[in-house]
Amino acid sequence: MKWIFLPLFILSAGIQATELVYTPINPSFGGNALNGNFLLQKAQSQNAHTAAKPGQSFVDKFRDALERNIINSLTRRIADGELVEGVYNTGEFRVEVVTDSDGSVIVNITNLASGEVTIITIPVIGG
Repeated sequence: MKWIFLPLFILSAGIQATELVYTPINPSFGGNALNGNFLLQKAQSQNAHTAAKPGQSFVDKFRDALERNIINSLTRRIADGELVEGVYNTGEFRVEVVTDSDGSVIVNITNLASGEVTIITIPVIGG
């Protein structure tokens, strides 16, 4: 009798349910924007991948820094109008700066390893 009474009791009780509503957590998919920082921190803490860092010798680091300094100085001079014509060799690149007949500046950059040549023409401004 006990086994028959249990299903009748379940069927006689009012069954209530609500609809399921999906709420995303990730802000990329419409979730709360305040979750973004938390989710990023969790992902970074679980990331076991480390990028390979090639070890450079002191000479290589010094050469790279010197090359960046030469290029930066040359770029600043050209931008400020303090043109210094000539050929500059940075080790990896050969930079030739010349003034054209109309007053514009032509910069020829040659990659010494591949032979690729890039030509940049800077027109005269306000001349």
